[in-house]
Amino acid sequence: MTDDRTISVVTRMSDRLLQIAEMLREGTTSSLSDNELNVAQNSYDTVADVGCDHGYISIYLVQSGIAPKAIAMDVRKGPLDGAKSNISEYSLTDHIETRLSDGLSSLNPGEADALVIAGMGGKLMMRILEDGDPKGLGIKRAILQPQSDIDEFRSYLRAKGYSILDEKVILDEGKYYFPIKVSFSGEAPVGRLGRERDYLSEAVALLTGKTGCSTETATNICNRFGECNLLRGDELLQSYLKHGAEVTRSIMTELSNAGHSKRYDELNEELAETEAALKLYLE
Repeated sequence: MTDDRTISVVTRMSDRLLQIAEMLREGTTSSLSDNELNVAQNSYDTVADVGCDHGYISIYLVQSGIAPKAIAMDVRKGPLDGAKSNISEYSLTDHIETRLSDGLSSLNPGEADALVIAGMGGKLMMRILEDGDPKGLGIKRAILQPQSDIDEFRSYLRAKGYSILDEKVILDEGKYYFPIKVSFSGEAPVGRLGRERDYLSEAVALLTGKTGCSTETATNICNRFGECNLLRGDELLQSYLKHGAEVTRSIMTELSNAGHSKRYDELNEELAETEAALKLYLE
């Protein structure tokens, strides 16, 4: 389904949106599974794009063959009308439906088997998942990219029994983003040889072994930065950690002079976790 209009929609998309859409192409195979190449397993029938804004992700998913159909959903009528116009421009009205919806509230069971939610606050995304019950709706997997409260969001996913299959670090226009590939059925990442991986346990073991931190601290580090990113040794994550450490030290210096001891202690704990994560990059 690729033609010149695919190129056109790519030029309209930010690198963040493009990489998020491409994460669905990888199916169940993680980029960390047995150090093998990703294998396209396009088993999705319909992707629900929640908070679709301009509808570019939905358009790209269909045009690039990642999914034959999409439901572009937004709680605001204005952006949804814009998405509808863009979908019509690309002659995809037979493949992409637009729907006014607060989160997943207007999605019926069995209508979609994959989900994209990107660019919202972490707490709002947790509310959407909690109210919407994606597993009950028949959604198998999702790409979820919270803008804030990322550590709390990862902790929420674990508490719900959802599996983190893969993650990325994206740097787009000077900002870092952390999209997460999630399975709502609790499946583990599986490589071509059928070997299951437990990335959280592997990352916690690596952190405790290499830095001497506690299991609790190692889990907090995974919640903040993502176990897949840590295990992969992502170069963008390294840059993010170094910048974060510098900013935290600067704030701590200001707070120490102003006598804000409680916030200083909190930042000192965050800095220790960041520095522990950075030790993974040392030879």
